[in-house]
Amino acid sequence: MTDDPMFEPGRGGVYRFIRWVFGADLVIGLALAAAGYWIWDRFEIWVFGLGLAAVGLSMLLLFTLLMRRAENQDRGPGINRH
Repeated sequence: MTDDPMFEPGRGGVYRFIRWVFGADLVIGLALAAAGYWIWDRFEIWVFGLGLAAVGLSMLLLFTLLMRRAENQDRGPGINRH
């Protein structure tokens, strides 16, 4: 961690890169599912594409949540406490 007040860990390059990777995973999975269903008429490719898209979406949502949690944790102890 750094003492720089402008530094926000949730906006760091690691979180952005991971979100880009899983966003691409989601798009590739949907494209593969569509191609497997409409172009190749292969059930296995369709299911694999949907599974890949589901993993990409779940990881994208997870890392978005982690990014927001890292931002809130760095702001202070009174944020989002019930």
